[in-house]
Amino acid sequence: MQYQREHGCRAWLTYGQLSYQTLRMLLETYGSAAELYNSLHESPSWVDKLTPLQRQRLFQHGTPEAMHTLMVTMQKHDIGILSIEDDEYPMALKQIDDPPMLLFYRGDLSCLERRCIAMVGSRKASVHGVDAARRIAAGLAEQGITIVSGLAMGIDGACHQGAIDAGAPTCAVMGCGLDIAYPAEHQKLHQAILDGDGVLLSEYPPGAPALSWHFPVRNRILSGLCRAVVFVEGQVKSGSMSTIAHALEQGRDVFAYPGRVDTPWSEGACTLIREGAVLCTSARDILESMGWDRRDARPATREEMKSLPPLNPIQQRVLAQLSMDDLSFDQLTAALQVAPAELSTALTMLQLMGLIRPLPGKIYSKI
Repeated sequence: MQYQREHGCRAWLTYGQLSYQTLRMLLETYGSAAELYNSLHESPSWVDKLTPLQRQRLFQHGTPEAMHTLMVTMQKHDIGILSIEDDEYPMALKQIDDPPMLLFYRGDLSCLERRCIAMVGSRKASVHGVDAARRIAAGLAEQGITIVSGLAMGIDGACHQGAIDAGAPTCAVMGCGLDIAYPAEHQKLHQAILDGDGVLLSEYPPGAPALSWHFPVRNRILSGLCRAVVFVEGQVKSGSMSTIAHALEQGRDVFAYPGRVDTPWSEGACTLIREGAVLCTSARDILESMGWDRRDARPATREEMKSLPPLNPIQQRVLAQLSMDDLSFDQLTAALQVAPAELSTALTMLQLMGLIRPLPGKIYSKI
């Protein structure tokens, strides 16, 4: 990965744990993270507005020695960092109320251009729940869906493994720095995700430990990346329920796998179903409910995707929009703010590549 000074300065900013609004204001004012870093030792007024802890962290991690160590770590682990203004930043995540302004990644971001579904559940899962999660994830992945989960023990790990079993990429959203293999038991699964053209994401900088409060905050990213969230197994007070709360706030669809209703682990799913979540027992149930089963074209395989020419920025943005919903030509023009002629060219090329298809009424759908 090629690094510029801006990348290191962006990463440095994340140590301050500044709010989205503060970060946006500072970056708009100074124009770049590098200019913000340059101003640090000139007693700028923005530093006085931070909390003592935020100031301490930025000065601590802003020394030349600390910045050098940071960049060496990012290079060693091939960690990239995106700003919300970058074209590569996941389009679906840009649309939630509190997206991360800066986002670290390892791996191939292109899997997030496909339709995404989050799957969550208990760390202390039953054998039945683990088997169900792996089966449903594999079934969805076989139909071109990217499975997004949190790489925790239990249900999360089973979902990632199901996607890998299907030969499909998967996305793990971490609650720690991407240089940390957490949990340690999933070190091989980390590597399998990367080897399978998947991606690891985190809003936390290299070296950040997996603190308990990171995970509820992280969960808004899990649901924000996706069209729907599937709850497989867990109790009402489980951490996975925070992902469901975020999903409902973000307007995502919610599915629940009932499991064995005579066990405590079905409590959360049964509660969600009573409150309006869609009951599912298979990938087919989810695909039918989302309207994704009515496709006369199969998704491109990983090998076919690699053989396609690189997508230009407009084509990438069109695919990202269609990953969220089927849209008309006029809706795409308004969402992307591009000239109709440019959009028409992009749509034609994407059809020729077999990545989208037209529907009646000048509606376009991602395959």
